Amino acid sequence: MMREPAIQRMIVDVKSSDNRVQITGYVKQIVENDHIILNDKTGDIKVDIKVVEFPFKKNDLINAIGELNITTGGEKEIGAEIIQDKNKLNFEYYRKLYEIKKELNLV
Repeated sequence: MMREPAIQRMIVDVKSSDNRVQITGYVKQIVENDHIILNDKTGDIKVDIKVVEFPFKKNDLINAIGELNITTGGEKEIGAEIIQDKNKLNFEYYRKLYEIKKELNLV
């Protein structure tokens, strides 16, 4: 069975209809080995990290890829499948490129 590709999103643009997403942002908070709060300067999202290796610390820049879940309270959460180190990424350029792609309806 083939999985859907993870759609690149900024947190503010995550849609309820998205199944899998990838979000690049900063680790804002680590809650034990359970979950993190990821911030991409457009908002925060909870990322469940129970099934992935997580060697990162607060303020690290990461890319979280996984299934989007919406809680009964309407909160959006990512069930992490892959976490990538993006500390060497120029995040401001990344955001500008994302905005250009968004204007062109590529994301």
